[in-house]
Amino acid sequence: MGHPKAKWILAMLKVSPLDRIHIMKALFLFGKMVGEIPNYFHFKPYLYGPCSFEVYEVLEILEKDGLVVRPLYPIPQWVAYYLTNQGKKEAELAAKDILPELLQHLEEVTKEVSRLGFYELLKRVYKEAPEFAINSVLREVLKQ
Repeated sequence: MGHPKAKWILAMLKVSPLDRIHIMKALFLFGKMVGEIPNYFHFKPYLYGPCSFEVYEVLEILEKDGLVVRPLYPIPQWVAYYLTNQGKKEAELAAKDILPELLQHLEEVTKEVSRLGFYELLKRVYKEAPEFAINSVLREVLKQ
């Protein structure tokens, strides 16, 4: 795992393949649910709500290291990341490196988020954390 925060993403992808937006929002909701976590992502309000650019950095490292792959798709940010065989092994190790109660919450949030479409996901996040919707390009659309 080329990045200390990669374990969170690997453990999530062990539960379900997710695209960048779902990964971002699941990590945010998980962090909000469990409170302060040492060495975790820091989020700020951005175009689609809470964003941590470090998540993109970690995903790039995981892809470069051959732990995740994305099928070809016309819009790259909408395509899900899948664990490779090596990624599955690393995800097992990552899951063991997370406290059991935190892992349980992470898996619950991942399952919930994986079932939500884009707009439902953003509505869920904005309801949970309206202060992160201030810079959203969809803030007004989602109020309807």
